[in-house]
Amino acid sequence: MRIDEPWMRSHLPEDCAEEPLDYFSGYYLDGLTVMSEGERGGPDTVVYQANSEEDLRYWQLDVICRYVGKADHSKTWRYTRHHAENGMWYYVEHRRYDYNAIEDPRLPGFESYLRNLRCGFPPERWEEQVQAHIRLMNFWYAVPHWDYDRERLCFIEISDSREHDDHSRIVEEPRPGSILRVVD
Repeated sequence: MRIDEPWMRSHLPEDCAEEPLDYFSGYYLDGLTVMSEGERGGPDTVVYQANSEEDLRYWQLDVICRYVGKADHSKTWRYTRHHAENGMWYYVEHRRYDYNAIEDPRLPGFESYLRNLRCGFPPERWEEQVQAHIRLMNFWYAVPHWDYDRERLCFIEISDSREHDDHSRIVEEPRPGSILRVVD
């Protein structure tokens, strides 16, 4: 599938400008419709129906922004999972932490994606993605726990809510005896 490479590169952050942009293997265009080649002789499927050339470019930029750039894994979580025994998690607790929660591996990638999008998306379209990712981060919380700091471009905790299952029961919180060690 062809992309407008100069346009894409001009809408990416400087630190991503030289990264490869070929993330569309197996896709082709049928007018403004992005099609995926059928799997093992199966029928081709519609991946995205663009409204205009501009809409198609923004869809392509969205896809590219998911893969380029480096996620920031430097922040410390209060609890990190160590291992599971008999279906129960055991944890390491940090005395000094950035996030008072159990480590969520989605957060660094979501932050990187949203930072990349901010460079190229119109503000209202970027805000739609921010809101969508806030909803994803808060899905397993009874009370919203996460918001997004639009100036610092990172997620922030806004409550002491804990994760729950789909019946609003707390399912993952370190239980007595499940913390293996405390790290300063």
